Amino acid sequence: MPSVLGHEKITEDLRRLAGKGELSHGYIFCGPAMVGKRTAALALARFLEKDEFASPTEGEVLQDAKVIDPGEGNSIGIDAVREIKNFLWQKPNVSKKRTLIIDEAELLTTEAQNALLKITEEPPVSSLLIIVTSDVESLMGTMRSRLQKIYFGSVPAADIAKWLVKDHAVAAPRAKELAAKALGKPGLAWKLAYDENFKKNIALAEQFLRTTSASRKEFLKKLLEPDEFNLRDFLDALIMNLAWEKPSKSKAALWHKTLGLYRDVSNFSLNPRLQLENLLITQ
Repeated sequence: MPSVLGHEKITEDLRRLAGKGELSHGYIFCGPAMVGKRTAALALARFLEKDEFASPTEGEVLQDAKVIDPGEGNSIGIDAVREIKNFLWQKPNVSKKRTLIIDEAELLTTEAQNALLKITEEPPVSSLLIIVTSDVESLMGTMRSRLQKIYFGSVPAADIAKWLVKDHAVAAPRAKELAAKALGKPGLAWKLAYDENFKKNIALAEQFLRTTSASRKEFLKKLLEPDEFNLRDFLDALIMNLAWEKPSKSKAALWHKTLGLYRDVSNFSLNPRLQLENLLITQ
C-alpha cells in the first residue's frame, strides 16, 4: 500500500486527531511543490473512509472524497466552488466526513476565493476542506485566518532514494542520482524518472538558458509552435534548471524573475513569446 513519504510527525498528528474525532473543519497544506501535500491529504481522506492511512492505489475510488484540480486556463473558478458546495453539503456515505481537496489552490480566482470564504464561515459538521498550495500568500488573508495551516517541508534525499527503489522499481544508482536532483521533493524525483513530458520540458528549458541573443528568436518560434505548449509547465522546468545551476548573483536574479512570471501566469493572460524573450534580455 503506497504510504506518505516523510512528514511522519504531521501524519501521526492527523491520524491521531482523526481517530479522536478532533480534526479542524479545514486545513491549508502549504510548502514547496511536490513534497507530498496532496498525497497526505488523500491519505487522510482514505483513513477517514477505510481506517488505513495511505494514499489510494491506482484505480481505487473513495466514495466520500473529491479532488478539485485546475481546469482550462490553469485556474480554479466559481463553477468549481459551486461543485465544492454541492459535494460538502451531502451526507457521507461510508466515511466520517466528506473530504474536499483543492489542489494547486494558488490558482483559485479572486471570485472563487470569495465564494469559498462563505463555505468556511459555516461549514457542514460532516465536512473537511483541505486546501493544498505551494504559495500560501496567494490566498486571501481572511482565508488563511479561517483554516489551520500545516507546513510540509523537504524530504531527505536518502529517504527519496529508498522510496524510488522500493515503490517505483528504480535501480539503486539511478535512484540516488534522481534523489540528489530532487531538492527534497519526492514528486520531482518521480517526474524525473517517469514523466516524459516533464523531462522534455526540462531539456527544452536547459536549451533555452543556453541560447544566444542571435539564436533565441528561432528557438522560441519552434518552442511555441506546438498547440500543446504550456507556459506554466515550461516555467516550472526552467525554475528546476536554475535551481540546479551553480549559484551566482545573475542566476539568483533570473530565478526570482522566473518565479515571479510563474505566479503571474496564474493571474494574467500573458504573451508567452514576449515574456520569455524578456526573461533573458535583461540578464
